[in-house]
Amino acid sequence: MLTRRSVLVGGGALAGLAAAQFVGMTAHTPGPAAQPMRKPSTAVWFDVISDIQGDFADLDRALDGLAAFGRADALLVNGDLTPNGREREYEELFDRLRRSGHPDALYTIGNHEFYNDESSGVSVERFLRHSAMPGLFSAHDVGGVPVIRLGTIDGSEASGHCVILGRTQLDWLRDTLRECRRERPVLVMSHHALPRTVSGTFTDPLTQAPKIYSNDYAESPELLDLLGGFPNVLLMSGHTHWSLYREDWLTRRTVPGGHQDGFAAVNTGAVQTGFGPDGRGGEEPVDRNENQGLRIEVDGPTVRVHALDFRRSAVIRTAEFRVDGRPGPVVVASPGWPGQVT
Repeated sequence: MLTRRSVLVGGGALAGLAAAQFVGMTAHTPGPAAQPMRKPSTAVWFDVISDIQGDFADLDRALDGLAAFGRADALLVNGDLTPNGREREYEELFDRLRRSGHPDALYTIGNHEFYNDESSGVSVERFLRHSAMPGLFSAHDVGGVPVIRLGTIDGSEASGHCVILGRTQLDWLRDTLRECRRERPVLVMSHHALPRTVSGTFTDPLTQAPKIYSNDYAESPELLDLLGGFPNVLLMSGHTHWSLYREDWLTRRTVPGGHQDGFAAVNTGAVQTGFGPDGRGGEEPVDRNENQGLRIEVDGPTVRVHALDFRRSAVIRTAEFRVDGRPGPVVVASPGWPGQVT
C-alpha cells in the first residue's frame, strides 16, 4: 500500500460523478474592502484546519486569517497536528495554540501522530493527553450543532490501512447519528478521506490519486453505507493536502440503498504543503507555502462553507447546502477578505 509514510506519489479531478456531485468555482468581482462578518444570533460558526505538521508560521497565519472573519464558536483541527507525534512536538504545538487565543478546540488524530516508531497505544495516549479529548471518538454539542469525532484505533498501518475504526466505534457512530435530529446538520470530523468523496479520491488515474486513497479505511464500505443514510451529515476530511481551488472540494456522495441525497463531504485543505496529481494515479507535492482551511456557518437547516486561502488572503469560494429537502450544495456569493479589496 502506498502511503505518505513511504512515498510521495498521487492523483487529481472530476470522475465518479454517478457517486458524487461537486461544486464548481466562482469568479471574484472587485469591490470595496470587506468587514468582518456579522454573526446572526441563530448561527454557529466553526473554524476548520488540518495537517499542521509542525508548520507554526503557517498555523499562525491561518489562525489570524480565521480571526479576521469574527470569532468562531469552535476550532476544529482535523488531524496531523504534529510531524511525528513526539512529546516535544505536542508541547511546542499546544504552547503555540495557547498563545493564539483561538476558540475552544476539538481535535482528531491523524496518521502523522503515529510516525514515531512507538506503539499505537503510546501514540494514542500522547494524543489524548495533550489534546484533552475524551477518547479517539466522541460526540459534542456546539451551540446546538452536533460535532462527531472519529479516529483510528490502530495507526501502525500493519493491516495495509491507515484507519481501523473497529466494531465498537462503528456501532457507536450509527447509534449517535440516529439520535441526532434529522432537520439539523451534523458535522463529522475524520482525518482521512473516503473513496469518491473529495479531491484526490476519485478513480480517474490522470486527475486523481486512487492508488493512494482508495484503501485508507479498513471499513470504508461499511462507513460509506452508514453515512449514506444521513443526508444531514457533513463529513470533513483532511490528509490529502489537495487544493480548495479544485471543483471537487465539496460534494454530495450517494451510496446504493442509502438516502437519495446521500451525505455532504468537504476537503478541509491543509496548513502545511499543497499536493496534486502526478498524472499516473499518484500525487506529488505542489508548494510548501500553500495554506488553506474553512470557515463553516450553521444556521438552522443551512450549512454555508467558505474555502479560505490564508497564503493569499483570499476567499476561494463559498457554497451552501440545506438539510430540509433542498440539499445542494450550490455556489453562493462569497464575502471579501476582511480589510482587503476583493
